[in-house]
Amino acid sequence: MKDFITIKNLKKEFGKKKVLQDLDLTIKKGERLAILGSNGCGKTTLVEMIAQTSKPTSGTIEFNLEGDLKKEIGIQFQQGEWPAGICAEDMLKFYRSVYPRFTKDWEEQLNQVFDIEEFRKRSIRKLSGGQKQRFNAMISMMNDPELVILDELTTGLDMQLQFSIISFFKDKLKKDNKTLILVSHSPEEVELLCNRMVIIKDGKVAFDRKITEAIKEFKTIRNIMDKHFEGSLKYDN
Repeated sequence: MKDFITIKNLKKEFGKKKVLQDLDLTIKKGERLAILGSNGCGKTTLVEMIAQTSKPTSGTIEFNLEGDLKKEIGIQFQQGEWPAGICAEDMLKFYRSVYPRFTKDWEEQLNQVFDIEEFRKRSIRKLSGGQKQRFNAMISMMNDPELVILDELTTGLDMQLQFSIISFFKDKLKKDNKTLILVSHSPEEVELLCNRMVIIKDGKVAFDRKITEAIKEFKTIRNIMDKHFEGSLKYDN
């Protein structure tokens, strides 16, 4: 697999608060990477910079990608700010006008997975947390992008929807050799969707393993995270 994203000496500071410090990370094309760590360690900050929605204080993020970078990154974040009165149907019409791959057939396939029909004409601001989560996840796939970034994918969803959505991403990403960056607090979600994991600690990548190697060594990803939180995990550096 070729290098797809190369991150070098990445720093992010908010005033006097240092969130990321000299972070280095290389992500291969088609890799499905989980970014893990304690609350506030910089997981979402990192993916926001990769997604080009935030700029680093210093350091570089380079993409080995042809075409329009902005159209090849699909993002699903936990929170989304929407104008008052905008409904899902309004957003779908807008995305159809700007994303050439967002065809009617593709929309119907996505709707079967994310099941937005019940609320597509309701103001997005009035949706429940789970409904917003589903719609944000659907948006990430509208242009069938090369890089998919998911932040707490199944938070607030019932088990049936979790199964449907995880199965969709698992099959689609593997079939089309797309690259995934997943931020998650669910070790089971990581095991199902990812083939590599990193843990961020003290502003850097402290632990980096292929999922198969991690499970062989620790049995489950949950065991690794338990050790991380209790302070007994042996880090790479």
